[in-house]
Amino acid sequence: MNTFNHIAFNCRDIAAQEAFYTKHFGFKRSRTFNRGTPGEFFLLKLGSVRLELFPTDPATMAEEKGGEQPVGFKHLALDVPKLEPIVEGLKADGVDCDPIREVSHLIPGLRIVFFRDPEGHIIELMEGYRDEE
Repeated sequence: MNTFNHIAFNCRDIAAQEAFYTKHFGFKRSRTFNRGTPGEFFLLKLGSVRLELFPTDPATMAEEKGGEQPVGFKHLALDVPKLEPIVEGLKADGVDCDPIREVSHLIPGLRIVFFRDPEGHIIELMEGYRDEE
């Protein structure tokens, strides 16, 4: 294996998901597949991280929400330079964020916060993460 390529999400509203990740985290569309068709889907990119967004028929998924699974997807984590400005922006858009948690007992200076994106996927923001020496 050379490198990680992407994480794919099924979405009821891929346009809203794209707008959310673009506005709050700076993702940009990097490729569109099946352009102009009902089956259009695309990749968003931020640095070396890509999110692939697929449309899902809302009628068949009316009660379904993204999120942690017993086996499989748990959450998506993103490094950020400072939590407060991003959390403030999310809250201004009506996103309910958990309280910022200081977790210096795990990694000195590490702070985290969790919230759900518009489709219900759990997102973690991490300030001060670093790998072991």
